[in-house]
Amino acid sequence: MQTSSTTNTLSLTLFFKINFLFTCLFFLGFLAFNNDSETLLFTIPAAISTAALLYLIYFILLRPFFHFHKFILPILITLFTLTNFALMLDFFIYRIWKFHINGMVLNILFSPSAFDSIQMGTAPIFIAIGYFSLFVLFELWLVNFLKRKEAERLSLWNRFFNRIIVPFVLIISLSEKVYYGFANMYANDKVLESAKPIPLYQPLTFTRFMERHFGLKGVKRDGNTISIKSDSKVNYPLEPIRIDQPNPINIFIFASDAVRNDILKENVAPNIVKFSKDALWYTNNRSGGDCTRFGIFSLFYGLNSPYWFTFLNAKKGPVFFKTLKKLGYDINVFSSTDTSWPEFTKTVYYDVRDRVRDKFEGKPWEKDAQLFKKWMSWIEKTDRSKPIFSFVFLDSPHGRSYPKEFRKFTPVCDEINYATVCKQDRTVLLNRYKNAVNYNDYLIGKMIEKLKKKGLYKNSIIIFTSDHGEEFFEFGNLGHNSSFNIEQTNSPIIVKMPGLKPGKVNHLTSSIDLIPSLMKKVGVANDFKKFSNAKDLFDKDYHRDFVTSGKWYKNAIITPRYTLVFSNLPNEILRTKIYDTTTYQPIPYPQDPNVNKYILEVLDQNRRFIK
Repeated sequence: MQTSSTTNTLSLTLFFKINFLFTCLFFLGFLAFNNDSETLLFTIPAAISTAALLYLIYFILLRPFFHFHKFILPILITLFTLTNFALMLDFFIYRIWKFHINGMVLNILFSPSAFDSIQMGTAPIFIAIGYFSLFVLFELWLVNFLKRKEAERLSLWNRFFNRIIVPFVLIISLSEKVYYGFANMYANDKVLESAKPIPLYQPLTFTRFMERHFGLKGVKRDGNTISIKSDSKVNYPLEPIRIDQPNPINIFIFASDAVRNDILKENVAPNIVKFSKDALWYTNNRSGGDCTRFGIFSLFYGLNSPYWFTFLNAKKGPVFFKTLKKLGYDINVFSSTDTSWPEFTKTVYYDVRDRVRDKFEGKPWEKDAQLFKKWMSWIEKTDRSKPIFSFVFLDSPHGRSYPKEFRKFTPVCDEINYATVCKQDRTVLLNRYKNAVNYNDYLIGKMIEKLKKKGLYKNSIIIFTSDHGEEFFEFGNLGHNSSFNIEQTNSPIIVKMPGLKPGKVNHLTSSIDLIPSLMKKVGVANDFKKFSNAKDLFDKDYHRDFVTSGKWYKNAIITPRYTLVFSNLPNEILRTKIYDTTTYQPIPYPQDPNVNKYILEVLDQNRRFIK
């Protein structure tokens, strides 16, 4: 006769195994993102084996405590609920942005200031709460269900799992690992790519082992990485900044988050278009990153985005602000979003933290309205005896936020439900975005008009730009931070400057070049290579064969014809992705003798300021 303790242990073991099957369903759900049905014979076992590995780790860690039934049961309920909820959350994230929960997502979740930049709406929150509650109820029901069963029935079910399910899972898990290993040996990218949608997937590779012990030769890859170790030390600038002929001209930069170049039409942004008649508009400009963190960083430093991590650790500000201070500028930064996230107070604005105004409340458009009033008040009483630098960063387009009187483009959705949003919602989403851009255009028009009234327009450098673009399912994604396609990276640069002839520049340019080029205008004499990765944007012979752009784990080299994407993730570091720059469709490795030259040049750029 089995004791109560044995019955409890059997119940807990079965509780564990049933939850494993339940979690398998979530992993299998990610196969909806596998567009190649030919690889399903691999990806189905891969999803199951990933769930099995996760639960094996759980089992090894927790099995010794199964005898303490009352202690371990709440822990298991919590663990399984959080596991399945995290997988559900990851499913929705991957569905829209094509990446899994990663360092960026965790940074958002654990940084309260991050929610100044994220506008989710209430629907996803209620849906998340609903799912979480269902998961908890399922676990409680399962516990109660097993509790009512006799020991003999529990023992029978456990034997079924041990004799049928466990061996089956073991066989397919070992089989898919071996299959992946050979796919990696022979560079079968179709198989390797098919594992990408599966969260937490752990690949098995054994190329060296097979070569050494069995004489099997794998396909050699030309792997590259252009990342920078975050624990490297900064050596920046390479020499002290020299100002031979000071030219402290006023500089006003107006930036609006997530504005892509092609949205700036007369009906959407009439004031910016009007301003562009006095300016030089770089229409084929690419941002240094496909999200705010890397877009703003590369803009102000004139450096490729992989430097972010190292400069954040070192708390090293850009030489730009040090130069302006040396020239006696009155420096003022106005940001609608909290500059502690992304961590700009530890990087971009580190040396001018006391000159940053970023404490605004409400929705993005309300914050922009408060910023606008503060800027208008400041410019009214600014000290004209000093040269002025002003950077304004508005946020409405990022949050698709605007007051009701700017509901110009319809139909629109009043709130974005990220749990269900899809390509069919593109029109209402794009209209909402246009309304937000239109609202920021109104504010920027008023600020430019104010500069004219104050006599500061004619002889100042005035710029409109953005940190990155925004996609609306043109290539299957929504928003940004998921791709280096033109929608997500084609941010505008429009420059009005004394002596600069108005017009349009349609060839490839980079936001990385802007600030170093301004530094030259105010009198910096150093070669750009001593403090940046930039070229002189205002030089009559300006030309770029390629530009760079980056994100958390990936970096790109973008040419007019193709885009090379590199990863610094361990399981992807040898697999460079190549896309047609215009269509952003995968293409074969380009037969261009300059490719290796570009890669070597970027490698040199990315180690130049590292000790």
